Amino acid sequence: MAPIVIIDAGHGGVDPGGGNSAQFTEKAMTLNISLYQYRRFQELQIPAALTRSSDVTLQSEDRTAVVRNSGARYCISNHINSGGGRGTEVIYSIYSSAAFPRLIAEELEAEGVPNRRIFTRTLPNNPKQDYYYMNRETGSVETVIIEYGFADNPVDADKIAKDWQSLAEAVIRAFCEYANLTYRPPQTNPPAAGGGGNANPGSGNGIPSTGGGSDVPDWKQEAIDWLFEQGLLTNEDWRNKADTPLPLWAEAVILKRLYEKLKS
Repeated sequence: MAPIVIIDAGHGGVDPGGGNSAQFTEKAMTLNISLYQYRRFQELQIPAALTRSSDVTLQSEDRTAVVRNSGARYCISNHINSGGGRGTEVIYSIYSSAAFPRLIAEELEAEGVPNRRIFTRTLPNNPKQDYYYMNRETGSVETVIIEYGFADNPVDADKIAKDWQSLAEAVIRAFCEYANLTYRPPQTNPPAAGGGGNANPGSGNGIPSTGGGSDVPDWKQEAIDWLFEQGLLTNEDWRNKADTPLPLWAEAVILKRLYEKLKS
């Protein structure tokens, strides 16, 4: 079954993005948000897909081709802003309506992040084409770019770092309202046993869930989440294994990534 919505985790791989703070990198945070949204769409039985499910490099033409060829009607492209400012920004195509972006902004405001602006932008030399390639090159897919806040604003950065799941959920609510689909809040105490697996998300199988209601102490989970946010740990299988020792090769990968991060 073709997806209704495809979720784009901005940047990735050699492209960390510009929305980086001491608490997270843009590429890691957008991946966290996107994986969460994918799992929630699965729970709501809404067919969904991802442009990337790990820390891989996607050239702009490859990313937009994935969206165009997905069969999806909608695309949510997740980003973190930078450059001075405060609040969310939602960008939509000049050929689309502001209805969905407005709902997104309202739901994110309900979670405590004010909206800075909702807007479109055209190429300087061609007012009939969108400026941003995710709006311009994704064909008939209605693509909305979401900037969840400014990484160089301490208030925004702290909010994103602490409450990114709530912000991701806000977009789920907005999408369900806009697409006239049934919304249910996430379960607070899901069953201990569950499915999942490592299948490609596009295959229709679930990616590993972060679950909920676990007995893992907050300080342990915070440490694990930090590893993911910094891009040091990228395999979602490990998010729920606080007390499982990493194999030697995985420890080496983390040390190598940390060394490269410190060197840069």
